[in-house]
Amino acid sequence: MHLTARPSGWRFQIRIPRSLEPCFGTVPVRLNLGPLPKRPALRVARLLAGHAERLFRAVETGNAMTDMSRDELVEELQELLVQVLADAEATIDSLRRQREMEVKTVTLRLQTERYRDQLEMQDRLKLLGGAIDGLTKAAESLPKNQRDDIAAQIAVLSAQVQQVLAGGPDKPMLLDQLEVWTELRKDHAQDKKVKTDANRIRDFVEYAGNKPVNRYRFSDFQSFTNVLARSPANMVKERVFQGMTREQAANHNDTLKERRFPTLTGKAIEANYLSPLRMFFKTMAAEHDFRSPLADMSPSIPNTARDSVVRVPFTVEELNIWFKAAAQEKRPDLKWLPLLATLTGARVGELIFLQGKDVRKITDTLWVADLTTDLIIEGEETERQIKNETSRRLFALHEMLEQTGFYEHCAKRKSDEWLFPHAFRHGKELVKDPADAASKRLNGRLEKLGIHRPYETTFHSSRHTAKDIMRVAKIDPRTADRQTGHAMKSAGDNYGKKTLLVEEVEVLAAVRLPEALDLSPYITRPNA
Repeated sequence: MHLTARPSGWRFQIRIPRSLEPCFGTVPVRLNLGPLPKRPALRVARLLAGHAERLFRAVETGNAMTDMSRDELVEELQELLVQVLADAEATIDSLRRQREMEVKTVTLRLQTERYRDQLEMQDRLKLLGGAIDGLTKAAESLPKNQRDDIAAQIAVLSAQVQQVLAGGPDKPMLLDQLEVWTELRKDHAQDKKVKTDANRIRDFVEYAGNKPVNRYRFSDFQSFTNVLARSPANMVKERVFQGMTREQAANHNDTLKERRFPTLTGKAIEANYLSPLRMFFKTMAAEHDFRSPLADMSPSIPNTARDSVVRVPFTVEELNIWFKAAAQEKRPDLKWLPLLATLTGARVGELIFLQGKDVRKITDTLWVADLTTDLIIEGEETERQIKNETSRRLFALHEMLEQTGFYEHCAKRKSDEWLFPHAFRHGKELVKDPADAASKRLNGRLEKLGIHRPYETTFHSSRHTAKDIMRVAKIDPRTADRQTGHAMKSAGDNYGKKTLLVEEVEVLAAVRLPEALDLSPYITRPNA
């Protein structure tokens, strides 16, 4: 069963069992569900899938429905769809009312907390103010010169008390410190990650204002999180939200109702916004001697935040469609990256930055790609940018590549030349982020082939596919993680050689591929 998001709404699809293809054909059954929210759409899809499976079993067992035609099958499912959509509409209204109630509840709680804090502060100020007033009256009976000295001291004391109650003296402004923090991080994290984190913190400043770093309260972060849960995920790319702040975009998106754009997922809010904010304020608190407002609590992500889409591997049928088209591409990156990613599990950013020297033999018959060496750019060694330390590795190249023209392509490239030079230029201009551009370009190809589903089935799904191939082939999990550059699962896995052993490369090079996988479009034939 597949549930695909399309511009017109959700589409349900279920594959015809092979045993019933003579009755119903090979084309999957597809039904349009319309613009439902995800959760109701999933429930409808499960009902349709369950009913379809019952019909399939009935036909297979040879009861009275054996003569059912494909049209009758589709009509049966369409009738069920009409019945459940009425229930789905009621569910949508219920979920919308629940979301509105949760937002109001959180807003009321934040207002109550802020009001309680204000009352406590007022009580403290009244108490201290009363004591200071008493001292002032007592000083009135003293001689004028003593009275003036005491009055000046009381004024200084009063100002200091109020400053302490307010959280101490003002620390540096957030945006000023953000520039310093960003510059310091460049030696410890990838440039893209540093810039992204800084931009997410600027989103927070746009919402809560630019203040001294010790003047933010927990409620600022919680209310910002509530806004993010309603904020459109791709607001930068959508023209309708241009020039809007996050809060404005969230409010406008709520008015769109059935045409509402998909919002940020809870996982994205945590990883892309709360995590960098938590790290930034932890550093600021240590540097400027105050307590981070996120030290004891983390903002709760509302239940209304969109669920994350689970990335899924490609099916063999989808790979066959992809490989057939990719093998005809003229550009080397568009031609070879689909095959390499599927057979190795490597990331697009690792494959794009391969140079002629990186693809080499370690024995007479075994080939690897080497990510342990620096890059050579304009004659100078440049550190290879990798995601994490486990990514600095060798990964095995499957023996099937010997039957393609891949190694001949590599042999044409000099040791310091990119294997896929087209990925680094767009016309006469240099591409700022070759890996990101390649990913978008490849996903565009998948979309044209009809096998791309946003977030769910993308080029990165090839990495999941490679892991499945190794899992089915009973490859040792530690070896599979060494191949793909995943973190080790236990301390014991970190013992031993940090890169693949020759014996492991030998096993991975010969790993059994899915029986129905068709690599013939890539196979070179003598005298062809």
